[in-house]
Amino acid sequence: MEVSPPSYSSAPLNAPAYTAAPATGGSDALPGYDGSNAPSGIFNFAPSQGIDDKLPNHFKVNEQYVKAQVLPSELQAHLVLLGAFHRLREEVRTFKGSADIPMEPAERWAVFLQRAVYRFEQWTVRMIGGEGQEEALGEGPKLLAPNEVPPLEVVMVWHTYMLNPRTYYEDCLRKLPGLLRIGSFPLMQLAGSIDSETLLPHPSSEGRIAAFTAFTSQPFECPLNTTSDEMVPVYCPNCSQPNMIPWITYKGDGFAQRGFGCICNNCRVMFSRETLGVRKFYEDMEKCIANPDRFFLANTVVDYHAGAPAEVQWSQALSATVLSLRKGTAPAPAQTLGKQIGWTMKAVEDYCRIGMLGKRKSQPWISTPRPLNIILSAYRQPGPFSLDLASAVIRQMNFVEKMVNLGFTEQARWEEDHDTLTRCVVRYHHFLDLMASTPGNFVVPTLDIDLAWHTHQLLCDSYRKLKDVIGIVPDHDDKVSQGALSDAYDKTSKAWKARFGVPYSICGCLPPDSSGGFGGSVISLFSKKGKSKSTLEKPFENPRPDLLSPSDEAADQTHPSDHYAVAIINPGEPNAAQAQLRRRELGKRAKELGKTVEKGKADQWGETMQKREVDHTPSFLCPVQYGVQHPFSEFGQGDCTSLSGNGLESASAAGECCKGNGTNGLCGAQFDQKRGGPLESVKFAVTMRGDSSYLRDMGIAQGSASWAVMGAMAGGSGSGCGGGCGGGCGGG
Repeated sequence: MEVSPPSYSSAPLNAPAYTAAPATGGSDALPGYDGSNAPSGIFNFAPSQGIDDKLPNHFKVNEQYVKAQVLPSELQAHLVLLGAFHRLREEVRTFKGSADIPMEPAERWAVFLQRAVYRFEQWTVRMIGGEGQEEALGEGPKLLAPNEVPPLEVVMVWHTYMLNPRTYYEDCLRKLPGLLRIGSFPLMQLAGSIDSETLLPHPSSEGRIAAFTAFTSQPFECPLNTTSDEMVPVYCPNCSQPNMIPWITYKGDGFAQRGFGCICNNCRVMFSRETLGVRKFYEDMEKCIANPDRFFLANTVVDYHAGAPAEVQWSQALSATVLSLRKGTAPAPAQTLGKQIGWTMKAVEDYCRIGMLGKRKSQPWISTPRPLNIILSAYRQPGPFSLDLASAVIRQMNFVEKMVNLGFTEQARWEEDHDTLTRCVVRYHHFLDLMASTPGNFVVPTLDIDLAWHTHQLLCDSYRKLKDVIGIVPDHDDKVSQGALSDAYDKTSKAWKARFGVPYSICGCLPPDSSGGFGGSVISLFSKKGKSKSTLEKPFENPRPDLLSPSDEAADQTHPSDHYAVAIINPGEPNAAQAQLRRRELGKRAKELGKTVEKGKADQWGETMQKREVDHTPSFLCPVQYGVQHPFSEFGQGDCTSLSGNGLESASAAGECCKGNGTNGLCGAQFDQKRGGPLESVKFAVTMRGDSSYLRDMGIAQGSASWAVMGAMAGGSGSGCGGGCGGGCGGG
């Protein structure tokens, strides 16, 4: 039976009152400037007057009433930044100056992003505060000072980083205390640093330029084009001595190029990006041995579902399991660990399989466990970040391009049009409600919902509180296969229609219930003989104008957000066949809908969909470039390859990439019940090892309450681990 859609005409007595944020930005805005040190031309962003006025005062999400999690004015500010990012990309791609090494536009953009990530690292660690500076930074929230506002390309990388909420939070907890103190993205301040008409940054003050240069040793303006004489210091993973390396070379072995490799000037050992990532792993391993109560491996801290740090004992246990640590393990420097274990990720993987699989480590038919793949994925690139931020920006620019094409980055539009962004926010809250009503399923947002979702993730302090609203802090995955998305979009569309009474999307992408799911609720524009009636006689009846507009202008806003689709280096037959099946299925739906309309059995939504389907390009049929291993010839770095560094080829198509079997484990859905957190991963290791003395050797008390909880989650009796966990591991 179809659930009646909630109404916002009047708030129930127990619904909290909603108070609109002030026009200058609300709690996320940074402090105003006084006349003495204010950078000229930079102010808090001023949204269009009254743009928040039409927003409902409450939303019903997961059977509870909540205030708006994000505001239309915040979406408007976000769109200013997206427009500025897009303009920056076009400036880089269309560079007309002299260049000693010719590059195609996409190649130049890839190199520019490598430099932007490096500059973001210097700003984050040296200016805002990196690992080891916790005491100097102090406690409590920190407001970004005017002179700490970074250049636009640094803001762009930071923005993309925050759109990976769980990774960002864990990295902040482990490595980036300064960003942790700042909390939410200072959206209003940063949008205010952009001229909303030209989408160019306002002129920077001398103090701001001097501060950035002094802390980062980088010029404030990042060059749009890179030449072969521009260098970057890279420290040898073997001897820790600095080497000055060009960003690009004619041979293609510069630091921003795929073929990067360097022979250390001091120890004469050759190293690559992979070696630098391995060095990062050994540095963390060294710290875990020396101080196991404070330091942990990447992706062992934040629980996947709760979105909050797990109990310290389980982060410690998981790190110790992966590293095969026992009481009394002697610490060793990173250089020594590298010489003992090896300087390749394959060597690290083989070493860590011992801890996760025990005696089963050498059984070739047992693939590397996904919990281990997830941990090792953070060590595929150097630096404090657990993901390839340059490739993440490339993926995110697909979404930015769609916002530009929709006209959303044209700020003059919002002076009169307040309905569109309000509807984005309303649909997003219904999307959250749908998440809560379909636990364990992968839901696919439309473009308008995704805009609000992205904006909410930037307000990370609020976003992490979703655990109290919908029971989970959803991760935001932009590396999901087209096949997985196609199926998930169909399910999302069907569930939305059933729960809220209107179609999910009317862009022209036909949902699975196209032939019969639109009938009966509103009057058809056609007679039973198929002859058109006057639209004036039968006006369009829309029961939920807050959720959907039938106008042609609003149609593309409800297109599925397909910037998630994964590009495959050599799409194999399974992937091509999957796309062909999808094409045939959509053709079948179009024919069925056409027959329904011709017989006069379709409602107005169905008739609208039929008209738009004719010239509409459906989603999830063609992979979208997102930054695979070699995205731009010899330039750039990618992040969707196996640990051996080989790209996904032939039968290893997009679907396999999502399973985490033998790959880096990053390409999972945001509602992956199998991933769990540190506690579940330790449980897995105990089950696989079958070692009765394992927990005792790690110093974990047997039969603890946490193991009882774990056993209940597994639903087993614990018969397969040899008894060492007190019966709580769930068996083998």
